Amino acid sequence: MINSCSFGSITIGNKKINKDLIIYSNHINSNWLRKTGNFLIEADITEIINYKPEVLVIGTGASGLIKLMIS
Repeated sequence: MINSCSFGSITIGNKKINKDLIIYSNHINSNWLRKTGNFLIEADITEIINYKPEVLVIGTGASGLIKLMIS
């Protein structure tokens, strides 16, 4: 359960996370890193695609700096 979120931080349960992450229905990957800084490319989400989610929500950050470079 997401308890709160703010610029650069999200609290899930009692755990505060201050970095990019992937939230799955059964676990959290808090070691996720984009390969190209402020650009999101297909290679960045291969793990997610292989998981075959019904829904994928991509945040662009508080300042909207993340650019989707996915075809």
